[in-house]
Amino acid sequence: MKPRLAFKVVLAGLAFLALSSRVAIAESPIDCVELGCSAVLPDAKRFETIDDNLFATGFDASDRVVGWAARSTDIVDIKAYSGKPLVTLVGISPKGIISGAKLLEHGEPILLVGIPESKLHDFIAYYVDLHATSRVVVGHSSDPEAIEVDMISGATVTALAQNQTILKTARTVGMATGAVSVAEMSPGKFIVEDRPWTWDEMAQAGTFGRLTVTEEELGIKNSEGILVDLFYTIADAPHIGRGLLGDLTYEHQMKKLEAGEHLFVVFGNGSGSFKGSAFVRGGIFDRVRFAQGLTDLTFRDTDYTNITINADGAPYFKEAAVFVSRGAQIDPGQKYELLFLGSRYTGAYEREFIEFKSSHKLPRSIYRAEKSNLDEPIYVQAWRNRMMDVWLLLGYLALVLGVFIFRRYSTRTLKWLMRIHVALMAVGFVLIGLHMHAQPSVTQVLTLIGTAVGSMDWQLFLVAPLIFILWIFIAVVSLIWGRGVFCGWVCPYGSMTELLNKIAIKLKVPQKELPKRLTYLRYVVLVVLGGVFLWDAALGEVMAEVEPFKSTFLVVPWERNWGFFGWWLFLFAASIFMWRPFCRFLCPLGAALAIFGSFRFSGPRRRNFCSSCKICTKTCEPHAFRKDGTIDPRECFSCMECEAVYRNDDKCPPLITIKKIESNPSPKEHDLVQLKKMKDARKDV
Repeated sequence: MKPRLAFKVVLAGLAFLALSSRVAIAESPIDCVELGCSAVLPDAKRFETIDDNLFATGFDASDRVVGWAARSTDIVDIKAYSGKPLVTLVGISPKGIISGAKLLEHGEPILLVGIPESKLHDFIAYYVDLHATSRVVVGHSSDPEAIEVDMISGATVTALAQNQTILKTARTVGMATGAVSVAEMSPGKFIVEDRPWTWDEMAQAGTFGRLTVTEEELGIKNSEGILVDLFYTIADAPHIGRGLLGDLTYEHQMKKLEAGEHLFVVFGNGSGSFKGSAFVRGGIFDRVRFAQGLTDLTFRDTDYTNITINADGAPYFKEAAVFVSRGAQIDPGQKYELLFLGSRYTGAYEREFIEFKSSHKLPRSIYRAEKSNLDEPIYVQAWRNRMMDVWLLLGYLALVLGVFIFRRYSTRTLKWLMRIHVALMAVGFVLIGLHMHAQPSVTQVLTLIGTAVGSMDWQLFLVAPLIFILWIFIAVVSLIWGRGVFCGWVCPYGSMTELLNKIAIKLKVPQKELPKRLTYLRYVVLVVLGGVFLWDAALGEVMAEVEPFKSTFLVVPWERNWGFFGWWLFLFAASIFMWRPFCRFLCPLGAALAIFGSFRFSGPRRRNFCSSCKICTKTCEPHAFRKDGTIDPRECFSCMECEAVYRNDDKCPPLITIKKIESNPSPKEHDLVQLKKMKDARKDV
C-alpha cells in the first residue's frame, strides 16, 4: 500500500467512526412535559414547581400530592468516568419510595460506542420501589443489611456513579419535602457532657460559625464600621446549650422541641441588627435565615426567644437569640449556612438589599454522625470492589519488572527469553484483557490533556484502579526502558495480535510487510484525535474507536455496529499476515508512549562492533535498528532478543570469532591482532 493512500484510508476511517455514533447533550430548564416526569412519578396527573423549588411537585386528579420529580444535576454534583454527570430524572413518593428513575443524558465513552445503553437502563430500573434510605451496594458487601446490585461488566465506575446519583437525589429531595427524615438518612447523635463548656473551650473546639459584614461591604462609603459581627451554632448538645443559655433556659427550650427540631443560637454586635429594625411581634425575621442543601428556613416570632449569653469568659454581645428550627428537615452532621440580608437607602424611599452568608459544620466533639455508604468517594468503592484484581495485577507487573531488572539472567539464552516472553504475553492477554477488561487506551491520554487544559480532577483517574496502576507502571517503565515494556509485553491487544501471528507462522501462513515510513501514520492519528477531543470530547471518544480495544475486551464485536465489527475483523485478519500491524502503524496510544519514551535511560545493551554486525537486524520484527546499528526507542518493542544474542558467544558473530581465536592452540600473528581489536570493541555503548 502506498503511503499517501494509507493516510487517506486512516483519515476516512476516523471520519466514518465519527459518523457511526454521536450523542447530543443539551441543557434546558426543568420542564416536566419535556422531560417526561410522569415516567418517574406515574400517579401524577400534573406537575408544578412550588416556591422556586429545584424539583417539581406531582398532583393526582384530586390535587393531592403524590410525590416529587427532580433532575439530578439540579440537586447533586456527581461526576462519572467521563468527568461529566449522569443526568437522571428521579421520582420519590411521600413515603420516601423511589417511584422511578430515567437517564436523560450522559457522556460515558463506554456507553457512547461500547456497551449497549440498555444495560444501564436495566441497572437503573432496579432502584424503583426501593426506599430512598436503602443501603444499596454495587457489587458485594459484608453488610448483611445491604442490598447488593450487580455491576455493569466493563462499566463499573459508571454503575457506582449512577448508584450515588439516584440515591443522593432521592434522599436530598426527600429531606427537603419531609418524605425522608434526617434520622433515617444520616443517623447520628449529639455528644453528652454534663459540665457546661467555657467560652474559650467552645471557641477552640470550633463550635461557632462567624459572619462579619462591614458597612463598606454594604456600600456605605467612607465608613470603617462593622454592620454586624455574628456568631452562630446549633446548641442541642448539653455542654454547649447549658453553657450558652444557662440551665433553666436550656431545659425549657429542649422540652419544647419536637422530633427533628433543633436549637439555633445567633448572637453578635455591630451598628446593625440581625433581628431587623422593622421586626414586630407576629412577623418573621427577614434579616437572618438558616440554609442547608435544599432547605431554606425563615424564622417566625413564635420560633424566637431573646437570651443573654451565660458562658464563662464570654465577651459582651449587643443582642442574642435562640430560634427553633420548625418545619424543616435539618441534618446537624452536615454543613449549614447563616444568611444575613443587609440593606441601605439609595434614595429617599428606595433601599438596596445585599445578602451575605457564612457556612459552618459542627465538630465531632459536639455531634457525631454515622458514615453513610454514599459519603465515600466513588474511587474508594471502586478500589474496594476490585482489591483482589489489584493484587493479581501488581503480582503480574512485578514479574514483568523482574524480567527487566534481572535481565542478565532472563536473557541468558534466546530460547529461555522467548519462552518467558510468550508466557507473560499470554497471561497479560487473559488476565488484563479478558478477565479484568483493563486495556489502557488513548482516551486516558486525551482525558489527561482535557483535564490539564480545564480543571484537574484526579478522582477521574482514581475511579478505575486497574487502569490507574497500569498508567503508573507505563510512566515508570517508559522512562527507564522505553515504551516497549508495556507495548511489547503487557498490552493485552498487542499480546493477542503477536501470539496470533506466531501461530500463523507455525502454520506457515505467508507473511507480508509494509514500508517502514508508514509508522508515522500513528502520529497523524494521535494528533487528529487530540484536536478533535479538545474541540468536542464526545466526538473524540467516538473517533478513538480507531483502537479496536472495546470490541476485543469490553463487548462482543459481532454484536456491535457493523462498521466497528468490520474494522475489528480487518485488523484481526491483518495480524495473521503481518507482525502487529495496528501497533506499528496506527495505534495512537503507542504513538503517545513512543514520544514519551524517546529518551529511555536503559535500552538493550550494544557494543562498538554492533554497528558493523547486522545479525540482530535480520530477526527484529519492528525493524527498530538504524543503519549505524543503534536502536530507535520509538520503534523498539523491547523483546530483548538482541540482548540475548549480545550475551551468547554461540550466536553473536564477533563473539564467535573471539571464542574461535582464543581456543586455537597456535594462533597466527594476524589472528592475535584481530583478537585485540575485537576485544577493544567489546565495550558497551
